[in-house]
Amino acid sequence: MSKVTPVRSGRPRDAGNAVVETAILAPLFITFLAGLLVVMRVTHGSAVVAQAAADAARQASIARTAHQAHAQARTSAMHTLRDRGLHCTPTVRLDLSGFNRPAGQSATVSAQVTCVIQLSDVGLPGMPGARTVTKTFRSPIDPYRARAFGFADSEPAVALNRSVGGRDGFS
Repeated sequence: MSKVTPVRSGRPRDAGNAVVETAILAPLFITFLAGLLVVMRVTHGSAVVAQAAADAARQASIARTAHQAHAQARTSAMHTLRDRGLHCTPTVRLDLSGFNRPAGQSATVSAQVTCVIQLSDVGLPGMPGARTVTKTFRSPIDPYRARAFGFADSEPAVALNRSVGGRDGFS
């Protein structure tokens, strides 16, 4: 008697498994990538807002008057946010009380920058539409530099000082 061997069909046994695996794993992978995009956007936004606060505080600390400090700090923060590609409408709060301290005493200025980072375009269900990031930075004012307590111009005193490059008061 001869043995009969079963005949196998030409199709492998795992035919169609790749389609099922893709159908299960693709949404998980897309969700992972969208979550990664959200984390990257918030991290980048946080770093840019921190840099904007540092730049604003630094510009305020080298200004001669509180009025100049306010204008220069706001402009600096806006430029930093724009140049780094963060599109938001920032709120810049400044503490310029250091300008009220007399020369010879240490003083600081601080800048707080708040920015709302939009996340709604990511399209991930359950994600918030926006994230608010607030960063604060302090910068020292030179204690030996004369400070103007308002809107006065402090430049003529420097212009008369020949040791710093002034010429006859007309520099």
